[in-house]
Amino acid sequence: MSIPVTIDGDRAVISPRGAIDQDTRPGLSTAADSLPASVTSVTWDLREVVFMDSAGLHLLEDQNRTALGRGGSITLAGPQTQPLHLLRLAAQMYPAGPWSPLLAGLPPADAA
Repeated sequence: MSIPVTIDGDRAVISPRGAIDQDTRPGLSTAADSLPASVTSVTWDLREVVFMDSAGLHLLEDQNRTALGRGGSITLAGPQTQPLHLLRLAAQMYPAGPWSPLLAGLPPADAA
């Protein structure tokens, strides 16, 4: 998996390509965990992610918890149909989880 990372001051964009699954999760975690401490806002650009399973949900949940613990935040950008469907399903099944806030900046289900 290709993991482009762009840093601009206190903001970073992580742009995975391909699938986010159990095989790719460790590399993605390493990429995120390797960001400088000065980065407080991380955008996960999912435009080129064609598949995501529960490993992706766990990755984003872990990264969200880490960011909040450091006084930062994560946002999601441009998820394709399958990852977006999975995130929406997770939000419905686990309303106390981080999914609804992460989906807040994305178009509603009926607009997709």
